[in-house]
Amino acid sequence: MHRMRDTLKRMNRGPMLMILATLVLTAMSASVKVARTELDTLDIVLWRSIFAIPLAWWWVRRTPLHIQRKGLLAVRITLGFLAMLCFFTALKGLPLADTNMITKLQPILIALGAPLFLGRSERASPRLWGLLVLGLAGTIILLAPGIRMGSVWGLWALASSVFSAGAHIALRGLKAEHSGVVVFWLQIAVFVMALVLIAITKGGLEFPSSHLWPALAGVGIFATGGQLLMTHAYAAASASRVAAVRFVGPVWGIAADVMFFGGWPEAHVWIGGAIVVSAGLVVTVLRDPGRQAPGSG
Repeated sequence: MHRMRDTLKRMNRGPMLMILATLVLTAMSASVKVARTELDTLDIVLWRSIFAIPLAWWWVRRTPLHIQRKGLLAVRITLGFLAMLCFFTALKGLPLADTNMITKLQPILIALGAPLFLGRSERASPRLWGLLVLGLAGTIILLAPGIRMGSVWGLWALASSVFSAGAHIALRGLKAEHSGVVVFWLQIAVFVMALVLIAITKGGLEFPSSHLWPALAGVGIFATGGQLLMTHAYAAASASRVAAVRFVGPVWGIAADVMFFGGWPEAHVWIGGAIVVSAGLVVTVLRDPGRQAPGSG
């Protein structure tokens, strides 16, 4: 018991929160996949806000909505919006496995970009680079047999990784801001941008069918919850360390398939999943020498 307590105390809050965020965002991706059968990307982004904005407001209802670094927030919102459009578009034509594989380039891009834009304190250690590579290798083993990439949808997924990496780096730069306030303004801005684009491209709104509302509610609620967890995570640890555990994402998807859809993993899934989970646990347990205290969020 004492040994377990010591291990829990040593665990880094940032990676732990990101592991939870990947679980919640996996549920969001499944909800998007359902809604995407009948709705286009902008419609999903717009109607998810019906649920996302009230949830985000409830979280910060007693908090001043002021942001110090407004320019960096604008960068985070713009890149996040572009990443969302590209990711939802990719899900239209790619299986979840393919999309997950391509978007797992994101932690590598974050580890490369964070020191360039945020300073030397964000530089990943050689040990962390090793764990990033190990996580990517495990993801390839886990997902590769089912990959059928090469279409234009794969390019959308790749663009999503690039924009998302930039958004996450900006999010780390906002570590001193209140996490809930950052997420609240993100949801407001995403709604407004989607509404403007729909007005320009379609000339008016189309209400979704009633049977799609549960899926849209899932997209909005899971997206907001995942964003809150992710924003807290980047406030608690360096960008490269937090991003390293995002390789755990596909494992959640396979676990859900086993529990709810009766699937059973093949040998390559067990091997790749074990590598990914092991790398994520090492990142979570190891002490972060550059760790900083969380911001006000």
